[in-house]
Amino acid sequence: MNPYFNWTKNNEWETPIDYWKCIEPLIPKDLTINDPFYMNGNAKKHWKKLSREIIHENKDFYKIEKNNNKEIFVRNPPHTKFHLLLEHLFYLDKPFILLIPINKIANKKTQKILIEKNNIQIIPSPIYKGFITPEGLQTRGCPQYYCYLCYKLNLPCDLYFMKEK
Repeated sequence: MNPYFNWTKNNEWETPIDYWKCIEPLIPKDLTINDPFYMNGNAKKHWKKLSREIIHENKDFYKIEKNNNKEIFVRNPPHTKFHLLLEHLFYLDKPFILLIPINKIANKKTQKILIEKNNIQIIPSPIYKGFITPEGLQTRGCPQYYCYLCYKLNLPCDLYFMKEK
């Protein structure tokens, strides 16, 4: 386990497939989806239902090195120490879509990282649905508003609104 990242029970919430279904059309077909946070391994099954094969291995995200693979990182990442996750993603310099609480954008550590970058886009989530507990139960509601933080997605505008499907 990486000493810079503490996994806690609060980081172990599964994302309902609806959050991925609405953004799947925005993911270029020539890129392989890489979901680098394994948790319970269910992400691969969810993406398969959306007719997408993904890279989803039980490995340490922070040990992933730069490569020439044509991939995009897509995930609702652990929320603790989010700035370290962003720094590593920018080091890898691959496109990404992260489902994050919208207030993460206002965090000073996050802003210090994002202010130096180009090709950042935000999609407010049209989905307002609870998440799935480690025991497999879906919560009744969403604890906060979420957005998709995107990098190198080349959307038509930097603040992109979409309808729930």
